[in-house]
Amino acid sequence: EEGGVSVHLTPLQCFVLLITALVHDLDHMGLNNSFHLKTDSPLGLLSSASGNESVLEIHHCNVAIQLLEIPECNVFDGLEEADQREAFTGMIESILATDMGKHKALCDSFRATFETPASVKQGLTSDQQLLMMRMLIKAADISNVTKKFQISQKWGQSVTEEFYRQGDTEKAKGHEIAPMFDRSLNTELAKGQLGFIDFIALPFFELVVGRAFDGMRWCLDNISTNKALWVSKMEKAASS
Repeated sequence: EEGGVSVHLTPLQCFVLLITALVHDLDHMGLNNSFHLKTDSPLGLLSSASGNESVLEIHHCNVAIQLLEIPECNVFDGLEEADQREAFTGMIESILATDMGKHKALCDSFRATFETPASVKQGLTSDQQLLMMRMLIKAADISNVTKKFQISQKWGQSVTEEFYRQGDTEKAKGHEIAPMFDRSLNTELAKGQLGFIDFIALPFFELVVGRAFDGMRWCLDNISTNKALWVSKMEKAASS
């Protein structure tokens, strides 16, 4: 409510967002879609055979659905059939939206749909509301850099180590690895975080906050603060 989400979405959609935030990364094994596709893992082979490259996101959906099929875990059980269908659709579409391979297309769609803040008004269509839900779950998915610096820094260290472990595995299997996954390059943590902020997080949150959710401006404030602190660390490292 503080972020202004409830103004544009129904109570059911807000509830679905909360559930989706809990399940959107279920059974994540610390390896990205590219790894599964290039190494022909079972999940990668299944996705290749089905023609869908959202390997992990489909897996997260499957695990979430299996969990919700357990009677004592089915938080959608008390809903009418039509509302259950809407709830599962919203959850699935939002989880699939966290695939970074779809980042640009999703942002372009949001930018085209809501050309100005004035275009976000009461009486949105269900498709427009679903687009908002997808963007909000994506915002949660990449929110590490919006947290206070001490917390954001720990997340950055953990994510970097996760990338390095994937790179180690890819290298052991004889596959070419991307620079950000290459432990031997010993890339400065600050440089990696600044790259993510400048090319992904900052433009994304500027779009979300600027076009629809001004109540989330604190995200931009924290990103700006964190960016300045990372720059300061880079400068100190360069001068030492």
